[in-house]
Amino acid sequence: MWLIILICILAAAAVLALYLWAIRPNTARKETCLAFSRWDFAHRGLWNMERGIPENSLPAFKKAVDHGFAIELDVHLTSDGQIVVFHDDTLKRMCQLDQSVESMTYDELSRYRLMNTDCRIPLLTEVLKLVNGRVPLLIELKLPTSSTALCPLLDRLLASYPGQYLIESFNSLGLRWYRKHRPDILRGQLASRYPPAKGLTSLLNRLSTSLIVNAASRPDFVAYNYKHTHGLGFRINHGLFKVPVFVWTVRSRLAYQRCRRQYSAVIFENFVPEQDS
Repeated sequence: MWLIILICILAAAAVLALYLWAIRPNTARKETCLAFSRWDFAHRGLWNMERGIPENSLPAFKKAVDHGFAIELDVHLTSDGQIVVFHDDTLKRMCQLDQSVESMTYDELSRYRLMNTDCRIPLLTEVLKLVNGRVPLLIELKLPTSSTALCPLLDRLLASYPGQYLIESFNSLGLRWYRKHRPDILRGQLASRYPPAKGLTSLLNRLSTSLIVNAASRPDFVAYNYKHTHGLGFRINHGLFKVPVFVWTVRSRLAYQRCRRQYSAVIFENFVPEQDS
C-alpha cells in the first residue's frame, strides 16, 4: 500500500515538474522587457473611425507617433513576398472582400481601401519610414498556417531599422523561429481564452490558453487578454515566474487604471490614456 502511495506521489510530482517546465518563460531578459513598461501601446495605431482614420493605416500610426504612444501592429506575407500591415486573415471586414491576405499580391491588395476611406493597406516599409524609430513597435506575426516564411523576410527588413521593436504571435512556431535564429530579439507569446472548438483547433487553443506552448517559444514576455487572466498557466507565469505581461485590448479608463497597476504594459484603443487619466 505504501509503495503504491509513494509511486503515485512521485508520478504526480513528475507531472507537475513537467508542466512547470513546459510553461516556463525565458526570464533572463526580464529587465530588458520591463524597460518598455513606461510606454502605452496604441492597438493598431491611434485609429478613430469617427474621424475617418481606420486601424493599421498610415494616418493611425502617424497619430500615435504624434501623441507619443508606442504602436502595436500586425504583419502578413502576401503571395508575392511583400510584408503588409493588416490584422484579419481575410479582407472581408475591412475591405468587403472574402479573400485571404496570403492569397493575394500586393498590387491586388493596393486596389482596395480600408473601411471605405481613402486609406489602403500599407507596406511595412512605409510604416517603418513613417515611425523612423520615434516610438517602439510591437509587431504581431500573422501566421495562419504552419509556414514561417514571413519570419526571415521580416527579420531582414528590420535589420536596418533604427528603432526599438518587439515580436509577438499566437503562433508559437513563429516565435520558435526567432528563438532559434534571432535569440537577441525580444519575443512574446500571445494568448487568450477561446470559444469552444473541435478537433485540432480546440487542442491548439487549449495549449495556447494554458501557455504550454511556452515550451516551444520560451517567450521573454506574455501578451494576454486582460479579461482572461485567471487561468492557472497565466497565474503561474505572472505570479511564480514574474514574467513581464503586456495586456490587451484595454478599451476603458477604468480597465486601463487597473491594468496599469497590475501588469507591465497596456495595449489600448478607443480612448487616449493621457487625456483620461
